[in-house]
Amino acid sequence: MAHDFEDDDGDGDGSSTALARPVNTKRLVVARSLADAAPGEMVFVNRRGQSMPARRVAFSRAIAWTTIASSGLVTGLIYGAFFSSATIGVIAGALMQSLAMFKLRHWPAFRAAMAYVAASRWEEARSALLALEGKRLRADQRLSVQLILAAVEGLLGQPQESLDRLERAQTGVASWRAPSRVMRCQAASLRAAALATLGRVDDARRARDDLVREADAATGDRPRGDYLDMLVQGTELKIAVEADAPDTLPDDDTLHRWARAALGRSRFGELLVSLAWAFHRRGDDDMARHLLAEAPSRIPRWSLRETSPRLDAWAREKAREWEQDWVNDL
Repeated sequence: MAHDFEDDDGDGDGSSTALARPVNTKRLVVARSLADAAPGEMVFVNRRGQSMPARRVAFSRAIAWTTIASSGLVTGLIYGAFFSSATIGVIAGALMQSLAMFKLRHWPAFRAAMAYVAASRWEEARSALLALEGKRLRADQRLSVQLILAAVEGLLGQPQESLDRLERAQTGVASWRAPSRVMRCQAASLRAAALATLGRVDDARRARDDLVREADAATGDRPRGDYLDMLVQGTELKIAVEADAPDTLPDDDTLHRWARAALGRSRFGELLVSLAWAFHRRGDDDMARHLLAEAPSRIPRWSLRETSPRLDAWAREKAREWEQDWVNDL
């Protein structure tokens, strides 16, 4: 079973072929880092929301399997997180302990569903997860499945279904103890995104406040991890776009810092589209044009039409106005 998670560099050859490739549902590929994550790869983060190098993941995973195999104890050393749309912020996460317990019985089905999610094959992922939902699962396993389903439904343009699912899972999320704050952050981010898409901006801002509180509690006195930092940024931008309120975002220097970080990543291009919108609304079209041009190569599957029709319409209009050819390929 050592090959279920495999450290592989991947080829990262762009969005045009990402969805055409067959998905290997018998292994999950670990990304080298948050910045280098390629389509189909999984990023692991630690308890304070910092992405972990692949070698560290392999080491921690080995410890986790050994502990569970030898004594039945749960370590909860690291969290697995799947990414796709930075507009939503995250696909989902699962405690390493949940992955280990899944391995005993339902692991092949869970692994296949996560492989589809990581490859942006959301329809297939949803079908696999719904089938898994019908199985007898432990409470933590069921919560992991519910969060992933909620995220996939959001990506498929079903924000009300996503929100309903999150509300049903809310009791389970709230009861998790401090080591699970990263997952609680993910749940808050997904809730904020669904509410914002539905036009419930005040409720979305309250969910955003929950996210920030959980992120601060997860990091304590240390700097916020890169993953949680991106999660908060994506949520702030999502709400600002849906509320048409660019002035609610931080100052321009902070937005430039967010943009530099986003340009340093190989994925999560939706964040760049949101930032382009923010700079345009603040009168900096040079920066907006640059960020919008850089975004498509970092988006394996364009989903803004479903996740944020307002932002999708703005991006298409500006891409044509600024003569950016990528819009013709959508």
